[in-house]
Amino acid sequence: MANKLRLTIFSVSCCHPQYAAYDKQYVDRLKQALQETGLEADLNLITATEAQLGIQHFYLAEIQPLFKKYGAAVAPALFINEHLKLYGGVPTLEKLKEVMMEAANDQSLTMW
Repeated sequence: MANKLRLTIFSVSCCHPQYAAYDKQYVDRLKQALQETGLEADLNLITATEAQLGIQHFYLAEIQPLFKKYGAAVAPALFINEHLKLYGGVPTLEKLKEVMMEAANDQSLTMW
Protein backbone atom coordinates (compact mmCIF):
# COMPACT_ATOMS: atom_id res chain seq x y z
CA MET A 1 0.00 0.00 0.00
CA ALA A 2 3.05 2.25 -0.21
CA ASN A 3 2.37 3.17 -3.84
CA LYS A 4 1.00 6.55 -4.79
CA LEU A 5 -2.44 6.61 -6.40
CA ARG A 6 -3.21 8.61 -9.49
CA LEU A 7 -6.62 10.27 -9.08
CA THR A 8 -8.24 11.97 -12.06
CA ILE A 9 -11.56 13.76 -11.96
CA PHE A 10 -13.30 13.96 -15.33
CA SER A 11 -15.22 17.22 -15.58
CA VAL A 12 -17.65 18.78 -18.03
CA SER A 13 -17.34 22.26 -16.53
CA CYS A 14 -15.73 23.43 -19.77
CA CYS A 15 -19.10 23.02 -21.49
CA HIS A 16 -21.39 23.33 -18.47
CA PRO A 17 -19.96 25.97 -16.08
CA GLN A 18 -22.53 25.12 -13.41
CA TYR A 19 -20.66 21.82 -12.87
CA ALA A 20 -17.57 23.68 -11.56
CA ALA A 21 -19.11 23.77 -8.07
CA TYR A 22 -19.36 19.96 -8.09
CA ASP A 23 -15.75 19.70 -9.23
CA LYS A 24 -14.61 21.82 -6.29
CA GLN A 25 -16.69 19.77 -3.87
CA TYR A 26 -15.19 16.57 -5.34
CA VAL A 27 -11.61 17.84 -5.01
CA ASP A 28 -12.21 18.98 -1.43
CA ARG A 29 -13.78 15.65 -0.49
CA LEU A 30 -10.94 13.70 -2.12
CA LYS A 31 -8.36 15.72 -0.19
CA GLN A 32 -10.23 14.99 3.03
CA ALA A 33 -10.39 11.28 2.19
CA LEU A 34 -6.66 11.23 1.47
CA GLN A 35 -5.94 12.93 4.77
CA GLU A 36 -8.15 10.53 6.72
CA THR A 37 -6.79 7.38 5.04
CA GLY A 38 -3.15 8.45 4.97
CA LEU A 39 -2.90 7.51 1.30
CA GLU A 40 -0.69 9.44 -1.08
CA ALA A 41 -1.97 10.51 -4.48
CA ASP A 42 -1.50 12.82 -7.40
CA LEU A 43 -4.79 14.57 -8.06
CA ASN A 44 -5.77 16.02 -11.43
CA LEU A 45 -8.93 17.52 -12.81
CA ILE A 46 -9.36 17.02 -16.57
CA THR A 47 -12.15 18.63 -18.56
CA ALA A 48 -13.85 16.93 -21.47
CA THR A 49 -12.21 19.41 -23.83
CA GLU A 50 -8.72 18.65 -22.46
CA ALA A 51 -9.43 14.93 -22.72
CA GLN A 52 -10.32 15.22 -26.38
CA LEU A 53 -7.24 17.28 -27.20
CA GLY A 54 -4.60 15.17 -25.47
CA ILE A 55 -3.69 11.59 -26.25
CA GLN A 56 -2.08 11.27 -22.81
CA HIS A 57 -5.64 11.02 -21.46
CA PHE A 58 -6.54 8.03 -23.66
CA TYR A 59 -7.92 6.13 -20.66
CA LEU A 60 -10.77 8.64 -20.35
CA ALA A 61 -12.33 6.95 -23.39
CA GLU A 62 -13.64 4.38 -20.90
CA ILE A 63 -16.39 6.84 -19.97
CA GLN A 64 -17.43 7.58 -23.57
CA PRO A 65 -20.21 4.94 -23.81
CA LEU A 66 -21.71 6.23 -20.55
CA PHE A 67 -21.38 9.82 -21.76
CA LYS A 68 -23.20 8.96 -24.98
CA LYS A 69 -25.99 7.29 -23.02
CA TYR A 70 -26.40 9.72 -20.08
CA GLY A 71 -24.74 12.94 -21.27
CA ALA A 72 -23.28 15.38 -18.76
CA ALA A 73 -24.95 13.47 -15.90
CA VAL A 74 -21.92 11.11 -15.79
CA ALA A 75 -19.75 13.94 -14.51
CA PRO A 76 -17.90 14.38 -12.40
CA ALA A 77 -16.30 10.98 -12.66
CA LEU A 78 -13.33 9.51 -10.81
CA PHE A 79 -10.54 7.51 -12.40
CA ILE A 80 -8.05 5.83 -10.11
CA ASN A 81 -4.83 4.71 -11.75
CA GLU A 82 -6.49 5.26 -15.13
CA HIS A 83 -9.51 3.05 -14.36
CA LEU A 84 -13.04 4.41 -14.06
CA LYS A 85 -14.24 3.88 -10.50
CA LEU A 86 -17.12 6.32 -9.89
CA TYR A 87 -19.31 8.53 -12.03
CA GLY A 88 -22.43 10.65 -11.86
CA GLY A 89 -22.08 13.07 -8.98
CA VAL A 90 -20.03 13.64 -5.88
CA PRO A 91 -19.85 10.52 -3.71
CA THR A 92 -19.84 10.48 0.05
CA LEU A 93 -16.58 10.69 1.95
CA GLU A 94 -17.04 7.09 3.06
CA LYS A 95 -17.49 5.86 -0.53
CA LEU A 96 -14.36 7.72 -1.65
CA LYS A 97 -12.31 6.22 1.15
CA GLU A 98 -13.65 2.77 0.29
CA VAL A 99 -12.75 2.89 -3.42
CA MET A 100 -9.37 4.49 -2.74
CA MET A 101 -8.44 1.83 -0.18
CA GLU A 102 -9.55 -0.91 -2.58
CA ALA A 103 -7.38 0.60 -5.33
CA ALA A 104 -4.43 1.00 -2.98
CA ASN A 105 -4.66 -2.67 -2.03
CA ASP A 106 -5.22 -3.91 -5.60
CA GLN A 107 -1.78 -4.68 -7.01
CA SER A 108 -3.16 -5.03 -10.54
CA LEU A 109 -4.17 -1.33 -10.50
CA THR A 110 -0.90 -0.05 -9.11
CA MET A 111 0.86 2.23 -11.56
CA TRP A 112 3.84 3.62 -9.62
